Amino acid sequence: MVYYDRCIAVLKKELKESKGMSLKNIIDCICKEATNKDSKKLEELLEQLYDYESAKILDIYPYQIKSNEKYSQVEVFFDKLEMVDFQQKTQDYHSYQKSLEKFERFFELMWLKSSEFYAFYYLPDPLYKDQLYYKVYKNEWGKITPKDLTEGTFVNIDEYTMLISLIKLAVSDHLHLHFILPEENIVFSGNGLAFLIYSQHNLELLEKVANTEGLYIR
Repeated sequence: MVYYDRCIAVLKKELKESKGMSLKNIIDCICKEATNKDSKKLEELLEQLYDYESAKILDIYPYQIKSNEKYSQVEVFFDKLEMVDFQQKTQDYHSYQKSLEKFERFFELMWLKSSEFYAFYYLPDPLYKDQLYYKVYKNEWGKITPKDLTEGTFVNIDEYTMLISLIKLAVSDHLHLHFILPEENIVFSGNGLAFLIYSQHNLELLEKVANTEGLYIR
């Protein structure tokens, strides 16, 4: 409570002086409140991240593709797929799975390195159980859905299967997800084939891990 009050005090001071809390301070507060396991305060702080445009991007491409015409010819995302893709393992299916596996491996390595690895996420409301995104990942939805559904769910990820379930649902663009790594002072936010990276630290090591797995930080 004392630390959170200090965060709010810093926010008010910097809001007055520079019309906004520094990214470093807000990341510090988020990581601290994750460790304190205060999901309500954490939720309030996470919402403020979207005011910042200085985040790095973890992406399947090393640069922004400016030509929509070119991108439309190579784009791969979950909602482009149909049930037949999953049943017959089509080319589109393999392309999507290849991208998904890159994110799974990257976050697996981050998870293995961290003694604390938290997730905060919002479940779709409602969950359409007749839709492909639910049918394909039915087990994953069951794994991550709490018994008492709240606006935001906060968990410390101890199980590998939980980690993979969250990544599959986020990469499919149907789960709004934050990963919080207090030791690294990093917050990942994303849904779809890209994650925003909020950090004020040197990301050289992170970039090497990403490149090894076929991802890019830009």
